[in-house]
Amino acid sequence: MSLNVGDPAPDFTLGDTEGNQITLSSYKGDRSVTLVFIPFAFTGVCKGELCELRDNLNTFSSADNEVLAITCDRAPSLAEWKRQEGFNFPLLSDGWPHGEVAKAYGCFNADLGCAERLTVVVDRDGNIADSFASGGLGEARPLTSYTEALAKLLIIVGSAPAPPPHLRGSP
Repeated sequence: MSLNVGDPAPDFTLGDTEGNQITLSSYKGDRSVTLVFIPFAFTGVCKGELCELRDNLNTFSSADNEVLAITCDRAPSLAEWKRQEGFNFPLLSDGWPHGEVAKAYGCFNADLGCAERLTVVVDRDGNIADSFASGGLGEARPLTSYTEALAKLLIIVGSAPAPPPHLRGSP
C-alpha cells in the first residue's frame, strides 16, 4: 500500500508497555503525532534512534506533537527495554496480528517479520503531513529529518506561530 502526503493516516489501536490501548484517531483535533516504526527492540540502531528522540523530546513537545514508537516486538519485552533505556514516550506493540499496522503503512518486511524504518508525521486532522525512511534496516534516520518534518507540519497548520529556532532550517 502506498501512502502519500495528504492521505488519511490508517487508524489503529495498539497496546503500550503499561497495558493501555492507544488509538491514533484519539489524537485527532488535539495533537499531531509522529509514528516511528522500528525493526527490533534491544538492537543497536533502534536503541540509538530512540535514545536520540528521548534526548530531544522537547523538539516534539514544543511542536505539540506526540511520539509513538511502533515495533512488532511484544509489550512485555518493550516494557523492559523502556525501563532500561528510560524512553519517555509510548512504545507500542504491533505483535498481534503480527505486523498489521506496519502492513497498513507499507513498511512490513515479511521475510524478517519486522517493520522497516519508517517515520510518518500525522497532522491534527489525521492526515499524513510527511514521511521518510532510512536507507535500510541498519541505517538510522537522522534527527534533522524529524525537525524538518515538524517544521513542515507547523507551516501546514498555517495559524501556528513561526517554528521555534531549533526547528528552523539553516539559513
